[in-house]
Amino acid sequence: MPKLLLKFSGMVLKDIPLAKPLITIGRKMDNDVVIDNLAVSGHHARVVEENGTYFVEDTGSTNGTFVNDAKIQKQRLKSGDQIRVGKHVLIYEDETATAKPKPASPIVLDGDKTVLAPPPSDMKIDTKRSKQSAEAADDALPGGKIGILLVVAGQTDKNEYKLPARVSIVGSQDAAVVKLTGWFAPKVAALISRNETAYVISLSEESKKILLNGAPIQGRGDLKDGDLIEVAGVKMYFYLRHPAS
Repeated sequence: MPKLLLKFSGMVLKDIPLAKPLITIGRKMDNDVVIDNLAVSGHHARVVEENGTYFVEDTGSTNGTFVNDAKIQKQRLKSGDQIRVGKHVLIYEDETATAKPKPASPIVLDGDKTVLAPPPSDMKIDTKRSKQSAEAADDALPGGKIGILLVVAGQTDKNEYKLPARVSIVGSQDAAVVKLTGWFAPKVAALISRNETAYVISLSEESKKILLNGAPIQGRGDLKDGDLIEVAGVKMYFYLRHPAS
C-alpha cells in the first residue's frame, strides 16, 4: 500500500498509509495529517487518488506546497517524491512500484543433504548495533518501541527526548528528563509514566494546565502515537519508535 513518511529535521515522525482516496494535510486538528507549525496553513494541501494514481494538490495555502523543491498546484506523485509543507517533509513511497525480488540463497548439495549456502562475505552483521538494540528493547513496550518527544516550540535544552524510564519528569529541576529552560518554568511541569503497555501524562502539583491535542486533560491522559502535548509554553509531539531508529 502506498504511504507517506512525515519527517522533521531529518527524523521520521510517522508512517501514514494511504488507506483512503483523500488525505488532508494542515495545522487544524480536523486534518488527517496535523502539522502544528505556523508556516503551515489550517488546510494546506491534500493527497488524492485518481484511478489508481496519487496526486498532491495545494489547497490555497499561504506559503505554498513544494514537490522536490518546485512549487506546485497539483502534481502526480512518484515513489520517492518529497512534498514540503512548511518545515516538514512528506515522502511518498509506493513499495509496489519500487520493490525488487530478493535473490534466493544458492543451494549447495552436500552428499545426500541439501543446504543453503552462507551469505556472501560483504553481508556483515553489525553485532554492536544488534546488541544495543537488544539492550534498548529491554525497556520497550511489547511492540519493541519506546516513547519519543519531539519539541516543536518553546524553551528546552534539546529538541528530542527518549523516554525509556518508568517515570520521566518534564520541568526545570536537575532530575528532569525533559529540561525546561524558560525563566519561569516550573520545577515539575508534568510527569510522563509508562507501564508494560502504554504511556500516560499527568499533572503535577505545580502545573496549571496541560493540553493534549488542544484539549486540557483532567488529572492524566493516555498518550497515543502522534499526540501533541502543550505544557508550560512548550509544544511537543509524542511518538512511539523502535530504539534503534
